Amino acid sequence: MLEEKNTSAEALARALELELAQKRLHWQRDREKYRTLRVLSFGFLFIIILAGLIGFFFFFSRTNGMREQRPQPSPVTESPH
Repeated sequence: MLEEKNTSAEALARALELELAQKRLHWQRDREKYRTLRVLSFGFLFIIILAGLIGFFFFFSRTNGMREQRPQPSPVTESPH
């Protein structure tokens, strides 16, 4: 009777250990999947921010260039009346 309890306890322990090992493997796969997703998300965000900064740079440099090309008002000359 004592041996039956030991063998059933060992079988139960092995079954639990196998189930936990499978769950651990599943958790590790999920963690890797989410890590990859997080890295891709940060990469996409970095690209969006970089594109925005480049866009603002070109916009403001073009605005500055247009401001410099604006004709300067000529001084008003007095008419000889």
